[in-house]
Amino acid sequence: MADVAEDCGFIFSDGFDRLFLEELYGGDMLTAEEIFRSSIPHIEEFLQLAEHHVDTRASDDLRKLLHKIKPLFGYMGMIQVQDAAQNFEDFCAFKDKTGNLDSAHESFRTIAHQALLLMRTEQQRLNEHNNRRV
Repeated sequence: MADVAEDCGFIFSDGFDRLFLEELYGGDMLTAEEIFRSSIPHIEEFLQLAEHHVDTRASDDLRKLLHKIKPLFGYMGMIQVQDAAQNFEDFCAFKDKTGNLDSAHESFRTIAHQALLLMRTEQQRLNEHNNRRV
């Protein structure tokens, strides 16, 4: 797969599953950029809705929300964040929670916000790369 990165001239940053993204996008960095650009606002909206669901203790709604948003992390090669979303979703599915919803949410929220910083930077890098190629 290193051939794809060399052919398109773009190498994904640390923090992203490079091999997965190279295989997923096959050197089509315009599509990669579009996925990043369109996914970031959805994730930001998700984080705001998640806050509301935590505040209202609507763990089932939170679980459904996590289930919907989780693939976006995967499409951007953030497999560890996708796994963290799955773990939080699993936590929300348990009716007899042994842990604290606030604590579980705070842990995931921290991971998601750090991921968002990386995603924004990577989207900018993709944009600059694609503009140079035009």
